[in-house]
Amino acid sequence: MKIIVTGPYEAGKSLMIHHITNGSCINIERRGTTIAMDHGLANVDGMNVFMFGTPGLLRFRTMRKILSSGADGIIFVVDSVNPESDKRAKLFFREIAFFLPGVPCVVAANKQDVTESRPVDTLRKNLRFLAGLPVFPVSAKTGENVDSMLRTLLYLVMMQWSSVFGKFAEYDGAKDGLSRLMKDLNLEREQAVGYLRRFELRKLLEVQVGDEQFIIKDAVRSILKDPVTIMRR
Repeated sequence: MKIIVTGPYEAGKSLMIHHITNGSCINIERRGTTIAMDHGLANVDGMNVFMFGTPGLLRFRTMRKILSSGADGIIFVVDSVNPESDKRAKLFFREIAFFLPGVPCVVAANKQDVTESRPVDTLRKNLRFLAGLPVFPVSAKTGENVDSMLRTLLYLVMMQWSSVFGKFAEYDGAKDGLSRLMKDLNLEREQAVGYLRRFELRKLLEVQVGDEQFIIKDAVRSILKDPVTIMRR
């Protein structure tokens, strides 16, 4: 899955990715500030999760738009300590909602390890634009609640694609899998092949020559059949 980690300057996006990927990530930065992106790969119960962190300075809007393209989910990071960051958070949230309308999103109320951090109830009052989104009190520094937050987001992503994933699981290995997928979901061939390509890139399945047959990767077969298992550790 492709996950975008975004939010205002100094909210803790880079540290979040570093924790999730166990340090298996790169950061293009200057003097401690991300100027291009963070990128890393995590493995959650056999599922590859490709993390892309966006720069937090307003002038890098074009880079954030490029990185957001095709994302399956969003981790929106806010600074629980610094109220002055709230206005910037609102601007960034409007931006990501424009880039990725309807894409599942969870909010990471970061820096909860700091004594001065604001609780989630206070943040919800101050950041009313987050209404309706799951907000997790987390610490990218200690790892508090980060895994639960990520698993919740992956579950939301999978449920959004549940009709497609259900058919992937049903027609796994069938020689006419693509044709049956098209018929059941009322898809044109181009759209159905697009789904195969999208999730082949995310290493959920393998597509055979001619695109008619697809095979789910063993590591994620049980998750595609029952997405709720991603919530169990």
